[in-house]
Amino acid sequence: MVDTCDVLSIEKPVLQGAMGAVARYDLTAAVSRAGGLGTLSYLPPSFFEAELKRLEADLQGQTFAANLLMPIIEKRHVEACLNSAVPVVTFFYGFDQKILDAMKDSGKKVLFQIGSLEEARTVISAGADGVIAQGYEAGGHVRGTTPLAELLPQVKAAFPDHVVAGAGGVVDKATADACRALGADAVCAGTRFLASPEAAAHSAYKARILTAEDTVVTNLFGLGWRDPHRVIPNAATQKWLSDDGREPAWMPMLHGVANTLSKLAPPSDGGAAMTARQSLGRPLYTPNSLVPELDESKLELVALYAGAAVGQVKELWPAAKTVEELAP
Repeated sequence: MVDTCDVLSIEKPVLQGAMGAVARYDLTAAVSRAGGLGTLSYLPPSFFEAELKRLEADLQGQTFAANLLMPIIEKRHVEACLNSAVPVVTFFYGFDQKILDAMKDSGKKVLFQIGSLEEARTVISAGADGVIAQGYEAGGHVRGTTPLAELLPQVKAAFPDHVVAGAGGVVDKATADACRALGADAVCAGTRFLASPEAAAHSAYKARILTAEDTVVTNLFGLGWRDPHRVIPNAATQKWLSDDGREPAWMPMLHGVANTLSKLAPPSDGGAAMTARQSLGRPLYTPNSLVPELDESKLELVALYAGAAVGQVKELWPAAKTVEELAP
């Protein structure tokens, strides 16, 4: 096994998933202070820059990461990372050799979250320091179709000298140990950290996580993101999806038209205003989730991201407790 703590300069081989909009300063800082790798998620550029500066100022000597969500990042996100002392940058859902090279040239460690062995080969051959192998069980945007128990051993066998973390279904000590038994050098958790006081998710969203028993993989919340995502069912999924999670045949075309129009005039708020206007009768649903800035009434109309193991998450844990629980 590769010593992830040595490679990333952390105390415990526990990574916090980059959950869009909800992994802000509080969660990132709490995870890193507990010895894990806290990761700042995608945020609108000015907000992202400000949160990076806060983390850089307050976490002196402690490692943290920033995530570049490739389909929607802007030049300012890349420049903010390059101009920051953030020591680790993670990439998800895409590849850009120039950006990778720039991060490496600036002395940063680079990890890619991948969903297939082929993708792992691409990014490691390009210079990545390691990968986060995302199993199909993971919540949020799902990169591949392979269960973690199949994907992780394949990737680790192919790259024994690189950091390989496992993501998807890691919610407690037993599941973390099982992930390591598959060959993981580190574990990466999303849903378990989402259910924490420090996560910037609406309290109603966190409450729904604690009572949820299942999830669905769908493209329903595809206004701005057409690929699959795993979410907790709500009124929107119940109204518009078939039993197997498929949206109506005409919906992708509707989303395609809306996405084309949005590219002509990109929203400066990351689509927050459109999310606030979502309704049950009009299925133009963005991938934005329920953050504190939104009204609780949107709980049934937004993407409630969670992994397939959400039924095992029954209480809120401070981020530090989760780091301790998931560490070997």
